[in-house]
Amino acid sequence: MVIKSQSISEKNVFSWIENELNPELSTSEEFIYNEMESQSGYGLPIIYQAFDASKKSHWIDRGSLYDFLYSTKGEGKKLLDFGPGDGWPSLIVAPFAKEVIGVDSSEKRVKTCTENAERLGIKNASFVSYKSGTKLPFKDNSFDGIMAASSIEQTPDPKKTIEELYRVLKPGGRIRIFYEALSDYKDGYEKDLWIEGITESKCKLILFNRDLENEYALQYGLTIAMSEEELIRRLSADGKVSFDQVSISFLEGIKGLITRAQVCKTIHPSGKTLVSWLKEMGFKEVLPTYSGSMAAAKLFDLYTEDNRPLDLDSVDEVIKKVVKIVTELEAPIYLDPMITAVK
Repeated sequence: MVIKSQSISEKNVFSWIENELNPELSTSEEFIYNEMESQSGYGLPIIYQAFDASKKSHWIDRGSLYDFLYSTKGEGKKLLDFGPGDGWPSLIVAPFAKEVIGVDSSEKRVKTCTENAERLGIKNASFVSYKSGTKLPFKDNSFDGIMAASSIEQTPDPKKTIEELYRVLKPGGRIRIFYEALSDYKDGYEKDLWIEGITESKCKLILFNRDLENEYALQYGLTIAMSEEELIRRLSADGKVSFDQVSISFLEGIKGLITRAQVCKTIHPSGKTLVSWLKEMGFKEVLPTYSGSMAAAKLFDLYTEDNRPLDLDSVDEVIKKVVKIVTELEAPIYLDPMITAVK
């Protein structure tokens, strides 16, 4: 459950956490992904839900599917999904590919992806684990294409991660990168919070301290012996919480219920930085483009309830033609758009 703050009033809560709780340094998977039953909150169409043409989010998901498929030229090819989460986009791309292998540093995510593939009867997708920050468990030039969706920035050293992805990509192969740059968090969102329910009696309060100029974020995670609903109630009577409500006095009041404190640093390269890195690695072509998900969202808005396509095949026919075009259209780098790179 993500709850954005509306202010960045300066507080010393981060120093208090450092001094009073001595948080353990964690990787992303240790910090949160090993604890999540579903990284998507069971909200993914096809994987968890039947496709519903009346939902804009479902159109966006199909736009993303064809974005990754066309950008990697992955039809009938062997693809790598770096950081598949719940099996996305692996499991929706798999019907169009020869083979998809997902690799994740979280064994929990690998287990979830494998279970989802089995439940859906998808035979040409498999999932393996590796230790974050180490060499990927594949030979050089193993994949025709690579999909990386909000995953490179979750590794300890994103630049080295890109080097590894370059190594396992075949010459002429293409990588498609969706990433979380920090430009979306300016003007009041540099500091915010996220509350994640873990069990009925345990939740995690995550406080973000983002450094937009230096392109990194510090995340402080406090595991609390309290339900998500109770924590929200204590922070705010109206059910709305923000970073500003997490005061030192509040933390002192619940200190006895904090069972674990962690800190995780993630590096979030901007589009400009990523383009520079990709060229430095040796990619012969680097193209920032508009996204298929954006195109699908705009297409949805063009229809009314009376004339909107009603089934998956009809929606796909509308979406994929447009996505094939927009994913080749260069986008301004200041937008931090998706990026295709060719080895």
